Amino acid sequence: MTASVGRNSAAVLGTTTLTSAALAERLRTVRSVHDLDTLTRSLPGCFHLVASIGGRVRAQGTVSTACQLFHGRVDGVTVAADRPQTIASLTGAGVDEELIALQLLTPYGPPWPLNMTSVWRGVRTLLPGHYVDIRADGTERTTRYWTPPEPELPLEPGVAALREALETAVAARTSRGDTISADLSGGKDSTSLCFLAARHDTRLVTVHAQSSDPANEDRVWAARCADRLPHARHLVVPMKATPGIYAEVANGDTAQPSDTPLSFTRRPMMEHLARLVADHGSAIHLQGIGSDELFIPSALSLHALAHSSPFSAIRPARAMKSMRRWSWASTLRVLLYNQSYPRWMASAAEGITAERAWGTAVDWEIAPKMPPWATPDAIDAVRRRIRQAASQNPEPLAPLPVHHEMLRLTQVNGTAVRTSSRIGAEFGVSFQAPFIDDRVLEAAMSIRLADRMAPGQVKPVLAAAMRGIAPDDLLARQSKADASPELYIGLRRHRRRLTELFEDSRLARLGLVDVNGIRTVLNSLHIDTRPLMPFESTLANELWLRALPPDVRSAGTSTPQPARGAS
Repeated sequence: MTASVGRNSAAVLGTTTLTSAALAERLRTVRSVHDLDTLTRSLPGCFHLVASIGGRVRAQGTVSTACQLFHGRVDGVTVAADRPQTIASLTGAGVDEELIALQLLTPYGPPWPLNMTSVWRGVRTLLPGHYVDIRADGTERTTRYWTPPEPELPLEPGVAALREALETAVAARTSRGDTISADLSGGKDSTSLCFLAARHDTRLVTVHAQSSDPANEDRVWAARCADRLPHARHLVVPMKATPGIYAEVANGDTAQPSDTPLSFTRRPMMEHLARLVADHGSAIHLQGIGSDELFIPSALSLHALAHSSPFSAIRPARAMKSMRRWSWASTLRVLLYNQSYPRWMASAAEGITAERAWGTAVDWEIAPKMPPWATPDAIDAVRRRIRQAASQNPEPLAPLPVHHEMLRLTQVNGTAVRTSSRIGAEFGVSFQAPFIDDRVLEAAMSIRLADRMAPGQVKPVLAAAMRGIAPDDLLARQSKADASPELYIGLRRHRRRLTELFEDSRLARLGLVDVNGIRTVLNSLHIDTRPLMPFESTLANELWLRALPPDVRSAGTSTPQPARGAS
């Protein structure tokens, strides 16, 4: 959607409720790129904004990185693009092998701000909440325009603001009146989006991917909610009718690489879903991604509440201690946590090979760990990089650890959505996650800490916001389904091919992994899926390297050991 007034022009690339006429009216009063701050902080939806104000360019994406920008210098001129490969192809840049090692960190890659370092040499990632300002002479600077809100709103006005933000976010996807599709998992998140979408003048198609586990409660809830959406078309897809997990390796995945090696998007599954909804006329598919990170109170929520309102934290602390089976020592450690972000980062560097503490750890982020099969050289390179970043005293994403955690995980989700949409675009489908829209994120973060925690309730804030829209019994649901069976089935089905894949491992050629350790995890019995967590990121990196064009591989990934330390 575009508009021009005099020497001012702007384009909104994505989903929004803004019209061209309204944008043109805004442009009449704009005198500099800075004047667009008010507009960008008020628009609903998920989009890139590109504007030329008197010959000066402003370009930005979203806080979640679902819409991301990268920039670099090409023949002395700053070029911005939504894919780092675009810039790398113009400069002939390869990839930095040492940064590939960082992507092996589990579960979400390197900590902030290292996660914003592009693996492509000479390509910079625009930080969330910033815009790139390109001057007429081709030089640039980046400017911050967004900061996280303070958690000051009481529950009632906070929930009202959240409900409005979610309603507007869905409206940004349904405003064209075309067919729209959505996941109908049976959980609170995606199912709530279905009921929001059903209120609009659009044809709704829902998709329920039925678990292989007959005891999975989601199928019951999905069927129950489908009956309450009589005007929608409901598709139920048995898991055995899909490619399943690890199907990427069935015939070799030679697709184009994503922006980053670390991606939790499973290409065959996303292709199957995109093809399915496209056949039913949908060009936009809604997903409930991002809700857990906003609405399930974490240990850091309790920590923040204890620091802001100690007496209010007593009851939630007792409830969380009981629910998570903490000792009093563990509970006090959560309540009294007081480590600066740079100090945490430095301690994380030392602990990348330590055993993960499940259930009782409290940190700014989930502690990054190297997989058991990482080589000593890879571990040393990663530790050196994190130490170096910590020594520069980086500011966290937000002053409150709980908000830093929310923003960091929202960026993980944004990357997954961005990657999904790259895949869906091949079928004319855009994957959308309204819960990670900037306006929804702001509304969730604005609610008082004490009002986010309700002992005995799951996602109390979301339930309050959706009351009267989604069914009451759904909003009162306390259970959450487990996807472990699909992982075990996928491993059993593709174990041989996965093993063969790593017999000629690109990661091993770079000296980053010991294939014997990977064989062990693939051929062992696991009482739960935790040992497979590091394998997920290792596989994503392996497939990413294999998808690189040969000229890029030879330019940047041909050495048999990690690259020299680089800034």
